[in-house]
Amino acid sequence: MIGVVGESLIDIVEKNELIGGCAFNVAIAASRLGAPVTYFGKVSGDEYGSRILERMIDNDILFDPQLCGAKEPTLCSKAVLDNEGRASYVFDYKGTAACSITEDELSAAFANEGDIDMVFFGSISLLMEPGCDAVFPAIKTIEGSPVKFLDPNIRPSLVKDPQGFRKMILDYASQCDLVRVSDEDLSYLFPETDASQAEQSLLKICKGSLIVTRGAKGSTWYGKNFRSDCDAYSVNKVEDTIGCGDTFDGAVMAYLDRNDFIRKIDDIDQKTASEILRYASVAAGLNCLSKGCEPPTSEQVERVGNDVVLQ
Repeated sequence: MIGVVGESLIDIVEKNELIGGCAFNVAIAASRLGAPVTYFGKVSGDEYGSRILERMIDNDILFDPQLCGAKEPTLCSKAVLDNEGRASYVFDYKGTAACSITEDELSAAFANEGDIDMVFFGSISLLMEPGCDAVFPAIKTIEGSPVKFLDPNIRPSLVKDPQGFRKMILDYASQCDLVRVSDEDLSYLFPETDASQAEQSLLKICKGSLIVTRGAKGSTWYGKNFRSDCDAYSVNKVEDTIGCGDTFDGAVMAYLDRNDFIRKIDDIDQKTASEILRYASVAAGLNCLSKGCEPPTSEQVERVGNDVVLQ
């Protein structure tokens, strides 16, 4: 079982209300691509919360009922698209369900599941007080020491203490088995440092493997003794890029699950890393064909062509 920890919310994009949130999108992507997923996040009892629950049920995502029906309202964000379909976000999370989870609640939810092989976390769930203080301590209580996958997916507008936040993210990276960062994340984590040096600096800190994504410029997997590069998968018409990184993360986990690599990440070789990146890149590219985050199914990815390796 893959556990996904973090926020669900409503993205308001050009007057459209879209269900989103980094962690929630990752859960949707991984499940649509065939992985067993449980979502760990607090969901409001309001109308938006009901829509979020329906989307989980429709996508075969498990959840803990005790984390649902919260009295606090659903978090809403405003997304503004640029000319290339890239989104920037404005959040007002205070007093919402997404930030109200406690360490005890999260630890209890993990114990109720009892079978977590991999846990994904990151993004604004690590910034929204007071719930941000619950996430990593609760993850460390999970029995069986699951594989930890971090995507910081940094939203600078929410960071109150940049130096302290950078230190926290790098500390988490040193304790995780897999880390995925965008080129924008790297620029924030290592300001006034060129991209190549920033990648090498983070690689030295990471306990396990590191994935760097660069949008249309492709992605790289850094293993213990190799580097594997992959071109981005391009589509004819991009509606927007909302959820592309989240879809990429979900696709990586689905591939690892499908091929029994979750507990064997250190055994992944250069060829396999290239196949994983290609699979995730195609999934992320297909997500661009729709407004908002609408990850493809495994069947849709397979139809792209024989150059996508599926076992």
